Amino acid sequence: MNSVRASVTVPVDPDTAFRVFTDEIDAWYVRGRHSWVDPARAVGIRFEDGYLRELWSDGGHVDTGRILAWEPPRRLVWADLLNDGAMEIEVAFSPVEGGTEVLLEHRGLDTLPPDVAGRIRRGYSWNIALGWFADRWKG
Repeated sequence: MNSVRASVTVPVDPDTAFRVFTDEIDAWYVRGRHSWVDPARAVGIRFEDGYLRELWSDGGHVDTGRILAWEPPRRLVWADLLNDGAMEIEVAFSPVEGGTEVLLEHRGLDTLPPDVAGRIRRGYSWNIALGWFADRWKG
């Protein structure tokens, strides 16, 4: 398997889903040791200047992804800068009855060493992250 996929349906139009996913990522992305490059310094996450950035308390940051495609409200693609290999994450926003389907695909796992790719396939759950995103609309 060269990729992993996850999806969720949210009760808003694609424009709103794309905007919340990108502009408000810091509000829905859950902070913790599991989700930060440097948990001791991490204070936020943002799409900025063509990158996905983890922001640090000392004013610094680390670029975790480089934006390859930014096509509101249809799709977003970034290159993973944290792992050796040529991986991309694509998020597609498609209108469906009752809202928008958000489909995320993490590609290029075959470019990683087998042990790293196996960890991503087994335990790296985009389903959890998309669940955080969907929780944005729960009352």
